[in-house]
Amino acid sequence: MNEKTLLSDRQLFMEVSEGDERAFQHIFTRYYPRMISFAGMMVKSPYAAEEIVQEVFIRLWEQREVLAEVKSPENFVFIVIRNHTFNYLRAAANEQNRREQLWEALQQRAADETITLEMQEADQFFEKILAKLSPQQQKIFRMSREEGFSHQQIADELQLSKDTVKKHIANSLKVFKSYLKYFRQVVLF
Repeated sequence: MNEKTLLSDRQLFMEVSEGDERAFQHIFTRYYPRMISFAGMMVKSPYAAEEIVQEVFIRLWEQREVLAEVKSPENFVFIVIRNHTFNYLRAAANEQNRREQLWEALQQRAADETITLEMQEADQFFEKILAKLSPQQQKIFRMSREEGFSHQQIADELQLSKDTVKKHIANSLKVFKSYLKYFRQVVLF
């Protein structure tokens, strides 16, 4: 850029700093195409480049008082556009990360809810089968499977023989196996 254009840009910046809209229009006309091209090369989107450049021009106008201090207008403009482009790219990356985190959280929640529903259904199914057993078989089965008692502990607690406890558990398991076999056939087919 030659010395005359540099002085001209500096003069325009001085006039813009004093609120001259016509000088601002000249700056806009002079730099807009190159700023769009520069931002476009970095963001690879003409829409995003235009958004960035418009934001830069809005900021230049809003902070026009500092333009009087600028020694190299062209360098200043391209440093500002570069910084805004980097900010845009950083914000876009953060937004992408937030979207991915939200998607993962939603998938995990859906999986958790599915597991919870499946567990509730399994519990209901278990309780339905358990209800088919006699009260004595239910009590023995719960003591064995839910409370972890040994056959001998159950026999001692209920004042039964160990063989009676074994027989009740074996019969209970037969009932469960038959319902589970039926359940697999119905669910899988």
